[in-house]
Amino acid sequence: MRYVSIDIETTGLDPQENDIIEFGAVLDDLSSSTPIKMLPRFHCYFVRPFYNGSPFALSMHPKIFRRIADRESGYTYISATKLGHRFQNFLLKNGYKKDHDKICITAAGKNFGAFDLQFLKFKTDFLKHVEVRHRILDPAVLYLERGDAVIPGTSECKSRANLEKNVAHTAIEDAIDVIKLLRCKLSEKFSS
Repeated sequence: MRYVSIDIETTGLDPQENDIIEFGAVLDDLSSSTPIKMLPRFHCYFVRPFYNGSPFALSMHPKIFRRIADRESGYTYISATKLGHRFQNFLLKNGYKKDHDKICITAAGKNFGAFDLQFLKFKTDFLKHVEVRHRILDPAVLYLERGDAVIPGTSECKSRANLEKNVAHTAIEDAIDVIKLLRCKLSEKFSS
């Protein structure tokens, strides 16, 4: 089963007030044994004159803001209103097909539906070019244990999967974490 692991980094928790600063996506197929480092990736930073955010969220991303401010070479910098079209072209180059004007994807991500997708809806043109299926792969449910009072976060899921607990809080690395967590629990079910 093909899916797209997507993660964003933001300047806060409110999709109407705060901004997206980074978008990352990694394409995977649960029936494939392609090494994670070889999977197709799309990554960009969003540029704007000013960013609205909370002090805590802003303080988490000094490297991202320095990279954006300096326009460090080797990275892609775009306006949020250009994301959908650019991402759709990336998907087309990687074997996805248009259905009318959009490409339909199965998305994966930790809390993608309630968080990332809401920012993409309010702050970008993403949904004009990409349709996200209603069923989203969130690895956290795969790592629930008896006695949990809440759904575990990424760090706890990684610990339960015997992976390093550190969470990078960068879009590509966090999207890769989701792939690792899904592969740990689901790859055997999908392999031939």
